[in-house]
Amino acid sequence: MNLTWDLESLYPSFQSEKYQKDYKHAAELADELGAREKLHLHTQEKAAILTEDFLRQYNAFRSVYLCLFSYAELVFSIDNGNTEAANQMDALEEMAAGSEEALANFSKWLASMSGEELDTIIGSGEYVGQHAFYLRQLQQQSRYLLSEEAEAVIARMQLTGAKAWERLYMKIQSTLRVEVEMKGAMHQLSLTELRNLVYDHDSQVRQAAYEAEAKACRSVAEQSAACLNAVCGEAIGIYELRGYKSPLHKVLETSRMDQETLEAMLQAIKESLPAFHQYYLHKAKLLGHAGPLPFHDIFAPVGEDSSVKISYPEAQELIVAGFNSFSTELGAFARKVFISRWIDAESRAGKGNFGMCIDIAPIQESRIITSFTGSYMDVGILAHEIGHAYHSNCLAGKTMVNIDYPIPIAETASIFCEGLINQELLLSASEGEVLPILERSLSDAGYYIVDFYARYLFESQLYEHRKSGSLTVEELNSLMQDAMSAAYGSSIDPDSIHSYQWISKAGYYMTGNEFLNFPYSFGLLFSKGLFAQYKKREGGFAEQFQAFLAASSTTMVADAGQLMGIDVRSPEFWRDALALIGEDIQRFVGRHGE
Repeated sequence: MNLTWDLESLYPSFQSEKYQKDYKHAAELADELGAREKLHLHTQEKAAILTEDFLRQYNAFRSVYLCLFSYAELVFSIDNGNTEAANQMDALEEMAAGSEEALANFSKWLASMSGEELDTIIGSGEYVGQHAFYLRQLQQQSRYLLSEEAEAVIARMQLTGAKAWERLYMKIQSTLRVEVEMKGAMHQLSLTELRNLVYDHDSQVRQAAYEAEAKACRSVAEQSAACLNAVCGEAIGIYELRGYKSPLHKVLETSRMDQETLEAMLQAIKESLPAFHQYYLHKAKLLGHAGPLPFHDIFAPVGEDSSVKISYPEAQELIVAGFNSFSTELGAFARKVFISRWIDAESRAGKGNFGMCIDIAPIQESRIITSFTGSYMDVGILAHEIGHAYHSNCLAGKTMVNIDYPIPIAETASIFCEGLINQELLLSASEGEVLPILERSLSDAGYYIVDFYARYLFESQLYEHRKSGSLTVEELNSLMQDAMSAAYGSSIDPDSIHSYQWISKAGYYMTGNEFLNFPYSFGLLFSKGLFAQYKKREGGFAEQFQAFLAASSTTMVADAGQLMGIDVRSPEFWRDALALIGEDIQRFVGRHGE
């Protein structure tokens, strides 16, 4: 079976006639958008016609642009040394900056209208009516926009400001190599390769890799601190100018999520930490440690036989069967993903060892990158990424501006699908295989709940302290230590936690994507809650779930929850979801307790 993907339906190459034609067309559309705004958006006359014209033009640009950028990103993701792909992404981002200026101007124009006037425009025709939610969101968000001139300056300056610092950080990360001795031999390894070794079966390899990562991070600490201070400092300044209370406020607004929901979830997470601490302490005991778990063993496999492998065809059939148990539509979609070669699963040099799904909405396809080695964990990763593709598939037929769902909802389908396969694995596993599957599920849950809670605490304090000036490496280390201690408590050996973990978390450096932590906790717990409902219901859940995913791009988070009968503002919902993980922890501890 072929483990590489097929990109022909997108573009044969950067030099192909199709790519070059689309690139030229996208540039023309971007120019026309800018010209249209300057010519027309100074009057309320014919507002409905102008609105429809803008939406059609902007959707047309996004449709071509998404194909172009997706192709460049896909090529780069499997060959991070491909300079042509990197240059194409840079050029396309610069092209998009002009279209975003046009969108900002359009939003400011909408802001000059009353709610009644906008309602009249929305009711003027079918096409505009399809964009009611989007237009109302634009009008609401426009209160955080500056003048046309100021927004244009910000968009241009960020290319050589925070985005340049972000690219520098990414380059530092991708080119960093460290020498490490393992099993009597010396190796030159990248940070990605070192992090992948946290799952190795040899404890000495795990410890050596973790210590080498700490050494590598320490060697680039000053440069990384400069990048982090620049990115965070610019975010604070820009968001303050736009009228946000804080970067967190901005993230909540753009995530369509309110503070009440966040606080309810965080309250429940904080209450659940002792259960996770019990899990980590028991894992330490199983791994032979007399005290708390050393951090280099936090992802260590427990009870897993490294000789047990599953083939790629077997993984395919297991996923299709597991999805079929939920709905034949989901099972058929998974089979289509494999047969149509939407997945690049081959492990090879120059390719990142991670799971990622890139949705190409204009052609109603997705592409998935992963590195399949035959472990049970790889099967879960495949199911997770196919879940992302399925979410996109449920949005098929919508216009480009109507396909963007908020980040907290983004992990719902993927984690739900991963849960389906974990259930399938547990049902088909032998007695000896149950422990590693159960433990891996708990390890993932701990990562998204405990570790991401620590990341949230760190980032909150980072922005609070950054308001007073740049932070030194020592100050950043101290904030990280405090956050890790608050999250992991006494279940982890404090002396084993290296303080430079703020360097290895790329989310902190991603311009415009602050707080890429709590949305993932939301996604895991929301999915757990949904999975609990699915197991209780007699029927009809699959259809309701599909309708929920289809509506997720044009609704607020709280309203999306209501579609599934969930009140996300209630701590009880989050407690119930966490209780499911708590049951697995008790099963894990009780099954292998003393």
